[in-house]
Amino acid sequence: MAFQRIAILSIGEMGYHWARLLSSRGVEVLSYLKGRSEATHRRAAEAGVRLVPTMKQLVAESDLIVSIVVPFAAPRVAASLAKTLAQTPKPGVLFLDANAISPITAQEIDRMLKPAGVSFVDGCIIGGASKLGRAVIYVSGPEAEKIEGLEAFGLNVEVLGPDIAQASAFKILYAGLSKGLQALLVELLLGAQKYGLLDELVQRYGKSHPGLVDGVGRTIAALTVHGARRAEEMVELVKTLRAKGLRPIMAPATRRVLASIGALNLGKLSDGGREESLREVLAVLLENGLLQDGHGPTMTQERKNFELHHQRGEQTDGEATKQS
Repeated sequence: MAFQRIAILSIGEMGYHWARLLSSRGVEVLSYLKGRSEATHRRAAEAGVRLVPTMKQLVAESDLIVSIVVPFAAPRVAASLAKTLAQTPKPGVLFLDANAISPITAQEIDRMLKPAGVSFVDGCIIGGASKLGRAVIYVSGPEAEKIEGLEAFGLNVEVLGPDIAQASAFKILYAGLSKGLQALLVELLLGAQKYGLLDELVQRYGKSHPGLVDGVGRTIAALTVHGARRAEEMVELVKTLRAKGLRPIMAPATRRVLASIGALNLGKLSDGGREESLREVLAVLLENGLLQDGHGPTMTQERKNFELHHQRGEQTDGEATKQS
């Protein structure tokens, strides 16, 4: 399927890279950014996005609408689309939800949009925003094959199957490993630093598990910015496992570590070499009392901060967007 105009909601980090890539390949990229921050508008301008004044116009002019927001904002984006279509019907709208949501949430969104005649495609992105050409967009659902049209613009698409929820389950289970390793490594390396064994333990990890600290360690610095959003993915993972009668233990624990990092509100740390960056992050986390008795946010404070982030995500539809 050939796409000439693609709408992206919203223009956060991942949405920005999508828009820039598609624009460079001759696609007209649209977005509706009412109420969004100045930073979001600036990113949209840099990526060559054409802003439209209403959701109605966005729907009318788009061949494909892509939702790329924080997990908790995904249903709100779908609800806004459903409301617009209820007022101005346009049967056959192709909508790709590319968010890190549970299959339960994906099915809820499908039910929300089905009365409006939307062709809903469940999707996810595995890979980093800055290296989008190497990332893979996994999709599922009856209309999933239509998304293969994005391959003409340098995106990699893989169809998982005909069922809604296959792609979202795939993403959230994948996220459980990557985020779980991040949380576990943070906890273990903080312990090693406390015992004065950081160098020795990292060296031993490297011998026993080649590439582990290099690979996972590179992603830990991003938790100071994206910890709360990563924690949202673990909430979705809990829902995913419970829906199949499983009682998750690791996912809630991972959520707590990630949310606790997010609650410290550290912002982006200065970039250095990979090893320097990891050491810097560990030092800052220790200085701010992460996982330490009597320091850092309590469980109650962490929960309040997490809920505040959830509310902010619903209000902004995801200023900080997702990556793997």
